[in-house]
Amino acid sequence: MITRFVLMTALLVGCSDPYGKAQKADTIAAWETFISENPKNPKRSMGQIRLEELYLEAARSSGTLEGYDTYLEKYPKGKLNEAAVKERRTFLMDWARTENTVDAWEKYLADYPASRSAGGREAKQRLNMAKHSSKIELGPTKMERVNLAENPEGPLDGYGFYVDITNKGDTPIEYLNVMISYLDAKGESLKSNKWPAVATRLPAGLPMEEGFNKPIAPGETRQWEWTTGDIPEGWSKKTRVVPVNVKFVGD
Repeated sequence: MITRFVLMTALLVGCSDPYGKAQKADTIAAWETFISENPKNPKRSMGQIRLEELYLEAARSSGTLEGYDTYLEKYPKGKLNEAAVKERRTFLMDWARTENTVDAWEKYLADYPASRSAGGREAKQRLNMAKHSSKIELGPTKMERVNLAENPEGPLDGYGFYVDITNKGDTPIEYLNVMISYLDAKGESLKSNKWPAVATRLPAGLPMEEGFNKPIAPGETRQWEWTTGDIPEGWSKKTRVVPVNVKFVGD
């Protein structure tokens, strides 16, 4: 008899505290049930706040664009909407960089067509590069420890990276910018740097080094070089090197 009374009491307490029940489960389904079944509960607004948080958490953990779109469709004016919009754009940019295809960059520009932004400019350049990817061939990346002051007697305080680039097209390359990414153990980029393989001027506006300021002729192979001592923590000693912007003579 006492056991039955205890069980009935616990059941009644559980039924009388739907907010506590939803809080204990803390799932989208539990909070949606609480909100729909308790329209006059004083804690309903708190449940709505938590439900929105869970939808955004689900978007982040899904690792998909659809996850963010689900949140944004449900909460077009949500309190977390601004953060979600920024995260979606960053997610799509990272995805396009990884895929690095015409379709990927066209998808980014279709969703975010403003070319004046840094992301828009990069996407247009990368799209153009993707369209001409068959005209540029990169050899394997060679890596060695170097002295950053180019002192043969000095300490090896940096890394040098070298890639052979071949113009496989029939038009000289007037400008080619190359990006190197330092990868972690999962193959994800920790940090990236860009440096031209051919250009009339360096990024800072100074004249390009002699020999690298002349167009790369059809069939010519030229070595791209990059040295640095600024290596990110967690680097697996693996890199990804890709051309990111190109201009041919006459463009």
